[in-house]
Amino acid sequence: MSQWFVISISGGYLLILFLIAYWGERRARANQSLINNPWVYTLSLTVYCTAWTYYGSVGRAATSGLDFLTTYLGPTLLMPFWWLAMRKIIRICRAKHLTTIADFISSRYGKSSALAVVVSLVSILAATPYIALQLKAISASFVVITQSGNLEEPSLFSDSAFYIMLALTLFTVLFGTRNIETTERHEGLVAAIAFESLVKLVAFLAIGLFVTYSLFGGLDDIFAQARQVPALQKHFTFQENNQGSEWFFMLLLSALAFMFLPRQFQVTVIENVSIRHLNQALWLFPLYLFLINLFVIPIAFAGLLQFGQQDVDADTYVLALPLFAGQEILAVFVYLGGFSAATSMIIVSTIALSVMLSNNLIMPLMVQIPMLKKATPKTWCGSFFILGD
Repeated sequence: MSQWFVISISGGYLLILFLIAYWGERRARANQSLINNPWVYTLSLTVYCTAWTYYGSVGRAATSGLDFLTTYLGPTLLMPFWWLAMRKIIRICRAKHLTTIADFISSRYGKSSALAVVVSLVSILAATPYIALQLKAISASFVVITQSGNLEEPSLFSDSAFYIMLALTLFTVLFGTRNIETTERHEGLVAAIAFESLVKLVAFLAIGLFVTYSLFGGLDDIFAQARQVPALQKHFTFQENNQGSEWFFMLLLSALAFMFLPRQFQVTVIENVSIRHLNQALWLFPLYLFLINLFVIPIAFAGLLQFGQQDVDADTYVLALPLFAGQEILAVFVYLGGFSAATSMIIVSTIALSVMLSNNLIMPLMVQIPMLKKATPKTWCGSFFILGD
């Protein structure tokens, strides 16, 4: 597939995101909020599903069987407690004008500025490499769909992720960090994130249905063929090393990540329009997780059956299967789904981290320097995390 064609598709998709965000902001200024809807709110929460969900779940299922489920069972099992806790957290943050997870934690301990700095630094150090991984996922998927066969490290100006990075930087500045008021909701941005969440879900369901009912004769056919391969039989059962403490800690880690990752705190608490939306999110979010994982095992088995003897990365099965079948249009749609999963995480994480960096690290220093008091570092802080990757 032509590289310029894929680049044009990617650029066109980013333009759509700009238009959706612009429309969302215009509606907000006209007091006709586009995101005052429980469905939009729930879709924004699914920024939890990153490129790892889209590509990595299939790869993990192909290599380790059911291990990938812990990432999604944790938040699902947590939902009743999440509903109770988030109602209180949202009220506290609104009453005290808190804008980040660092502000919230420090407010619980006497508004300790030192604690806020520690939380901010930990969040930045932990999240920045993961942002870089999302950019790498975009670049790798570009290589797969264009079938360039070059997985080596490209030069700066020949790397597709570099130009996507610039576009995401512009998007983040325009719709996320240009306003001085950090407690203001980013309605245009949330609308764009919700749209991306819908795209990645529909794209994953599309490839799942295609693989299951077009490449194969249904679920029975895939599982029947997989049972005949001794190496795949272990994927049908829980292995001994997957039981007990390992699963417990993975479930706990994924549950805590859903509640307290900076990007999740941003969309769950800061961008919340109405606490009543939590009532619908209580069941809509687990439903989304169920749907986006519905075809993970069938796609993993299909990839192993088709490419088991070839040097094909299991993480790329989602793209490799439609390309193998000659379905280029479907492959492009699937590529856009993965593109959506990566870019939505990058955008929201960048905004959350830039606010923390600005409020807890930069601003306390700037207020001590008279010449810099009129500067607004939040704008360029939003760009730092993308450009720094």
